[in-house]
Amino acid sequence: MVKRTPLHSPLHRLFGFLATIGGTGGLLAALVLLNQTEAIALPRSAAPRIIPEASGITDAPLLTFRGKQDPSPPVVPPLPNPVPDAIAPAEAGILGLNPNPNDDIGVGHLRPTSLAVSNDSALGAEWLRGVALPIYPTPESDHWGWLINGWLVPNDADPLAIGRDAAFSMVQTEQQIYTFPVLEIRPDGWFRFQYTPAGTAWAHTSHLGLGAVPLTVETWDISMQSAARIQFRRPGLSQPMRLAPRGTAPLQALVGPNSIIQPLDLDGDWLRVRVTQPAQGCTPLPGSSTAEGWVRWRSETDMPLVWFSGGPDC
Repeated sequence: MVKRTPLHSPLHRLFGFLATIGGTGGLLAALVLLNQTEAIALPRSAAPRIIPEASGITDAPLLTFRGKQDPSPPVVPPLPNPVPDAIAPAEAGILGLNPNPNDDIGVGHLRPTSLAVSNDSALGAEWLRGVALPIYPTPESDHWGWLINGWLVPNDADPLAIGRDAAFSMVQTEQQIYTFPVLEIRPDGWFRFQYTPAGTAWAHTSHLGLGAVPLTVETWDISMQSAARIQFRRPGLSQPMRLAPRGTAPLQALVGPNSIIQPLDLDGDWLRVRVTQPAQGCTPLPGSSTAEGWVRWRSETDMPLVWFSGGPDC
């Protein structure tokens, strides 16, 4: 049985507030109560808070948007008052980590700029402890709230602990880090990302360095080209590998589901790969062979056809 939220609880007040912005992009359309009747108490941790006057990004993002006609970037809105202490997101409340073949995973993802992992604190969604990112219903609208220190903080409403008070949508990449799918990127620096099962928000690249953990927007072509291993998103189906990066090129081989696929180069919607098959995980089976050729990694509708292969690097 689902527990009912008390009439005057923080979450009840928030849902009433969300109803007033339902026509501005569906922010938080899929907030889920995780068997709690109240928002959890703010923890008193020793983790440092973000620097309110932080400026710039310590490492340049992979995508930058500058042009003569670009408008000035949005000013940094006021921080929540008070800023909640850093908290680790609850992994049980993070959904969609391994996308299904027909799931829309957009054009890229929002991730930490540095993927260097020195300890387990950077794995999964732990990096959200150090994030500070203002979010908006649309690029033209007023600021709506913050993703900050592992919390979602709407303006004039109580904070929600990510994965505890609100279910979030993320995907799991090759580095065992959870990231947000980016659905749309504009030339002026605005991008739209999915962060709940049915809710999206807008943010600006000029705000990606406000927290202790700098962020970047990385497109899937860069991610797939640099991946150690990939796999096709439709399991059980053999896929064509061709001699050149075009659909009319001669067929070189069929890539079966039990294969080791290593990206080598990229040309538009095509990846040059080295394929070893048949294989069991990272181990080639007796009689296996290796060949190189081109496979299509992105469809005509810009949907990725491949994904990161789980497990250790081969």
